[in-house]
Amino acid sequence: MKKIMMLFAALMMCGLLWSQEVFTVVYAVSDDGFVNVRQRPSAKSKILTQLWMQSHGLGQGVWRAQQENWVKVSVGKVTGWCNGKYIGTQDWYTGYGEKVIVAKKNNTPIYVESYGENPYEYFTSVPRGTIIADEFYENDGFYVLLIAHDALYVRKKDVTVKWK
Repeated sequence: MKKIMMLFAALMMCGLLWSQEVFTVVYAVSDDGFVNVRQRPSAKSKILTQLWMQSHGLGQGVWRAQQENWVKVSVGKVTGWCNGKYIGTQDWYTGYGEKVIVAKKNNTPIYVESYGENPYEYFTSVPRGTIIADEFYENDGFYVLLIAHDALYVRKKDVTVKWK
């Protein structure tokens, strides 16, 4: 009976993790180096901005939703739609880590390295409950998400670390 209860609890935890949103960064993979971000999921819709290729190994936008072949993305303060065939993705949730970082509040900020006076620059924010990563390490008051060249940072006080 004890084993059945433990198995049930493990399955419930997996179900909770699978049902949550996962933080995913996006970037353009088109031949010309960018993809248009449109007001609606249509090639005829107004262009709001552009999503560019990776810079220092990091995508420039954040995945918000999907509707058929279109992906809703945020690029800076602009949210719109891109044709999904021109989008590449990066995330730090692999499913293999023993622990996950989960956003503790709405609009949990995520930072990128900055080479100015302040070492951390705002990159984006995610809703409460979003799984941010299971590949990370601790450094001072931050959890660090590794990428190709730079890194992303999330303040420890803004997230919860959960064992899977």
